[in-house]
Amino acid sequence: MERLSITLEDDLKHQLDTQVPKGERARFVANAIRHALEEKKRKQALDYLLAFKTYPSPKDSSKILQEIREERTETVYQRSREE
Repeated sequence: MERLSITLEDDLKHQLDTQVPKGERARFVANAIRHALEEKKRKQALDYLLAFKTYPSPKDSSKILQEIREERTETVYQRSREE
């Protein structure tokens, strides 16, 4: 574990001092940073997904899935006949 020195606005420091007991502040701040970093990662992932360029498909997705399933069924059937 490493020590970290940070500067907080007076009001924020006062709220931390009055709402979180002295022995729990390091854990509280670590959890707050962890939560903020997880939120940042989620936001980045969402931004990435929203910016993802879609491409038109000539087929309906349900038709594509049906074709994939039929191909897999045929493959399994052919393998079972080879054994």
